Amino acid sequence: MEYLNIWSSYISASSLILKFYANHVVRFNEIHSDLPSGVLQNNLRASITKKSNAKVTLNAEFGDEFNASYKALVPALRKELKGKLKWNFTTILVWSFIVRFAWFAAITKYGFFGSIGTGMWQFVFAPLSFVVCVLRFCTNGMDCIFHYLINVLVCVLLNAVPFEVPTFIFTIDANFAVGFFAVDFVLNCLVYFSSSEPFGFKRFLKHVLYGTLNTKTYFLIIFSSLSGLKISFTTAFLTGLLNLHFASSGSRSYLLRLMGLPSFPILFYCEHRLGHCPGVYPHAHKQHHYLHDTTSFDAHIYGSGMNEEYFWVLAEIVPCLLSPEVTLFPYFLNLETLKNSWTNKGGHTRSDPVGVVSGLDYDQDNFHADHHTQHNSNFGSADFPLLDFYFGTKAKGGQVVDDVEYRMERRGGNVDVTMNIIGGVSDVKTE
Repeated sequence: MEYLNIWSSYISASSLILKFYANHVVRFNEIHSDLPSGVLQNNLRASITKKSNAKVTLNAEFGDEFNASYKALVPALRKELKGKLKWNFTTILVWSFIVRFAWFAAITKYGFFGSIGTGMWQFVFAPLSFVVCVLRFCTNGMDCIFHYLINVLVCVLLNAVPFEVPTFIFTIDANFAVGFFAVDFVLNCLVYFSSSEPFGFKRFLKHVLYGTLNTKTYFLIIFSSLSGLKISFTTAFLTGLLNLHFASSGSRSYLLRLMGLPSFPILFYCEHRLGHCPGVYPHAHKQHHYLHDTTSFDAHIYGSGMNEEYFWVLAEIVPCLLSPEVTLFPYFLNLETLKNSWTNKGGHTRSDPVGVVSGLDYDQDNFHADHHTQHNSNFGSADFPLLDFYFGTKAKGGQVVDDVEYRMERRGGNVDVTMNIIGGVSDVKTE
């Protein structure tokens, strides 16, 4: 009976988190009508690219309500979980690694479908990681779906051509896994030694060891589950090119707008901020923040901690195992995903000590790196910091991010945001 009460409390807490998410993620149009669609972001990015200053007026009342609701959520969660069985972060972390390696062992013996239950043990030791896994998948889930749809389209087109197209088959096996890990390790070293603020050797070694464990056990599960999977290089390459084209041309964003789905910056900000919510944080996302500050070795393919990955593991594996031979390949091998994950290494690297190179009061080139030293700040994506300025979660230190100075002026129920390009032209474009 006691355990039923405990799990009932965790379910209620998860419901509170999902309710907050559902009530707010669909209302960002109240801030600006072009924000959910991504049009505002694209227009502001175009102005910045042209070195042209910009100004936008946002509704401030939604931000006030969002912050007030978030502030009320924290004590509500504490009340729900008060006196209930809880594990501290260290205990959760240790058991999470035990579960992850037990899952790997079960896969090698029983196969993926015979071991799914083993992976679910993480929800026993970190119950609130379930809702975090759901939110993490919601952020990029449509990108994964588009990947498989384009993958199927490419296969259909290749089969329809009146001549045989070379496939260049490769197999996911031990050699592939070793090669993948080796390339990733070399890239991490190149990013760190070429652009990172140097850490002391012991501190650097901690990031190498823990960062590798936290970010690469994900691939350990995927490689062992898909061992023997044959992939057509031709199919993978063409699928990747089409994905890159649809993303860069705005076609994918247009489809998302037609479906009424919020853009990535909104989904990421909401998910990320909730992942840091007291009470929720130790169950999942804190694993990504275990070490103070960050290096390229801490950069996960989806920017997550180990306990946020469960549904992504399923999304990478299940479609490939259920599809005909040499048809589908996992999302992480898509060219766009590889590009984003490798770019993410730079985003997790502290490249410029405060004031040393930039001469500014704020370490403007390290928007996300500063999130790893100020954990309750800079929740948004590094290429769209406007949301952090708007919600008041911008890290302390200054108003400049990537050569753009953000100025906020509250006027009643609105807030005017002026973006001045450092060294840019003086004309102001109003959105």
